[in-house]
Amino acid sequence: MVESYQATIEWSGPVALATTFLAAASRPGCSAKMTEDGNQARLVIIVEDSSIQSLRDSVDELLVALSDIEENTD
Repeated sequence: MVESYQATIEWSGPVALATTFLAAASRPGCSAKMTEDGNQARLVIIVEDSSIQSLRDSVDELLVALSDIEENTD
């Protein structure tokens, strides 16, 4: 049996930023879903990997990318 590890990142905020985050989450091992309510959105990103260390590396890379986006849109 192959082990599988998973991490979930949930975020809510403006739709415009959510769509940018959604694009950044389009990478191998990630699945993302966005729901909208008016001009607010909720984004759920699930990261999966067969290695806990690889999962951690992927989550770290994703969080850095999301942070960079957030910092450059203020």
